[in-house]
Amino acid sequence: MSIASPFIKIGSRSSAMAAWALLALLVPAALYSALYDASFIWRLIGYALLGMSAETIYTLIFKRKRRLVCMGSGFSAALLAASVPNSMPFLPMLFAILFMVWVVKLPMVGLPLRFNTAMIGRLFLMLVYPAAVVNWGTPTADVISTATPQELYHSEGFQLEWGELLFGKIDGVWEGLFLLVPGSPGETFPVVLLLLGGLLCWKGITAWRTPVAFLLTFCATTWLCGDSPLFNLFSAATIFSAVFIVSDPVSSPMSKGGQIACGVIIGVGNALIRHFTYYTEAIVYAVLLGNLCAPALDRLAFELRGRRLNRRSRAP
Repeated sequence: MSIASPFIKIGSRSSAMAAWALLALLVPAALYSALYDASFIWRLIGYALLGMSAETIYTLIFKRKRRLVCMGSGFSAALLAASVPNSMPFLPMLFAILFMVWVVKLPMVGLPLRFNTAMIGRLFLMLVYPAAVVNWGTPTADVISTATPQELYHSEGFQLEWGELLFGKIDGVWEGLFLLVPGSPGETFPVVLLLLGGLLCWKGITAWRTPVAFLLTFCATTWLCGDSPLFNLFSAATIFSAVFIVSDPVSSPMSKGGQIACGVIIGVGNALIRHFTYYTEAIVYAVLLGNLCAPALDRLAFELRGRRLNRRSRAP
C-alpha cells in the first residue's frame, strides 16, 4: 500500500482515489451553492486548480518528479476553501494556498513529521488575516452581528432547531440581535457529510480508526464539560473534520494503535479548546497537535508491538 495525501492508495492509482474524495467534497459545495451562493462551487473548483498549478510550478522549479495531475494539492486547496467563510477574498486564499503547498506540503515530503496541509493553510489565514476568517456576513442596519449555530450556542446557549441544523437551511434573526448564517460551506450539511464519510471508508479511500476515535472522545469530553454532545457534534466543523481532515493518512500515525490515540488527542483537544476558550472552532489547533504527536505515537506503538513479539518468541 502506498500513501498519497490526503488519501490511501489501495489497488489503484492515487489520483483516482483523490478524484473520489474531491467529488465527495463537491457534494456539500453544490448544496451550499444551491441554497446560499451559486458561484461558490465554481470558486472551489478554481481553488483546486490553483493548488494543482502551485505543485506543478514547484516541481518544475526544483526539478522534482512531476505528476500529470497534482490531485493531493488540489484537494487540499479545495478543502481550505470549504473550511473558511464564503466571503474570504481571493488574495488571502492565494497566499494561503501558495504557503501551504510551497512551504509546508512539498518540502516535508519524506519526513516523519507531516502536517495536514489544509489546516496549515487555515492557520495561515487565522494569523495573517484574522478579520476575514471570522467574517461570516455583513450585518444589516437592524441587526447587531452575525452568528453561526456554534457561535450562538457558545455565547448565548441557544440551540438551533434540529431540522435546520441537520439539513443546512439556516436563516432568520435571533432576539433581533443576531443574523443566523450557516458557517463555512463545507460544514453546513452534517447528515450528507456522514453519508459521504461512510462511502469513502467503504471504498477504502480513508481510514476509519482516527475519525471514529475523534468523534467518540469529542462527544465524551463535551459531555463531561457540561455541554450538549449532540449539538456540538452536528454544529460547526466536527463532522466535516472527521470525514475530510482527521482521516488524512499522511499526517496521521501509520500504526493502528497510533491512529486511535491520535484521534483521542484531537477529540479531547478540540472539545477542551472549544469549551474553555473563545475559539468556537478549535479543530485547527487540535489537528496540528495530533500531527505533532504522530511520530511519537508510531514509535511507541511499534516498540510495544516489538516487545509483545519478543515475549511470544521466548515463551515455551
